[in-house]
Amino acid sequence: MHRYVIAAVLGGLVWMSAAPADAQAAPPLYRVVNVDAHDTLNIRATPSPTAAILGDLPPDTRSVEVLETRHGWGRILSGEGSGWISLAYLDVMDRPSLAGFNAPAGLQCAGTEPFWGVAIHADGSAVYHDMMTLGEDRTMVISDARTARGRFAPFIYHFEGEVAGMALIRPAQCSDGMSDRVYGWEAMIDMRDEAGARLMEGCCWTPRETG
Repeated sequence: MHRYVIAAVLGGLVWMSAAPADAQAAPPLYRVVNVDAHDTLNIRATPSPTAAILGDLPPDTRSVEVLETRHGWGRILSGEGSGWISLAYLDVMDRPSLAGFNAPAGLQCAGTEPFWGVAIHADGSAVYHDMMTLGEDRTMVISDARTARGRFAPFIYHFEGEVAGMALIRPAQCSDGMSDRVYGWEAMIDMRDEAGARLMEGCCWTPRETG
């Protein structure tokens, strides 16, 4: 392993462990239940049944990531900010795990200045893009993934393929700096290709699924 990568990993672990008192559990995932097949679940501006409707979720929606709960309501990402849905119409589901490793899958991460994105799939594959690739997707495989010894987070992922590198991801409130969205995960990544190495920060979330 190159000295640069070792330094980045050690530096990232120090960053992740700087404030253990602030550690939080991974945001739970839910599926929509008790909603008629011809109806939808409303997303409201505040945790109230009379609040303005911001949008809705189809009745077969899965992987609904709830970032905060309050008085029977759950806050989720919606549009350029957040909205609230009734927990009475949600049922908890397991978070997908990365095949062969002790780490979560199904995460989408992104950052700004510079813009980058990475998707971590349950089958052990990943896709990466950034400004250096002009937005072109680069495919990778995850060669290793695990959590810190004796702790539930952070998680470290090692990538190999058209680009190579690593990511440190932990549950934490995270802002993208460009919207009112507050995500449930933060990430630091170190990626390398023929253009060089770059260390970047950003946020992660779990994309919702339907069908």
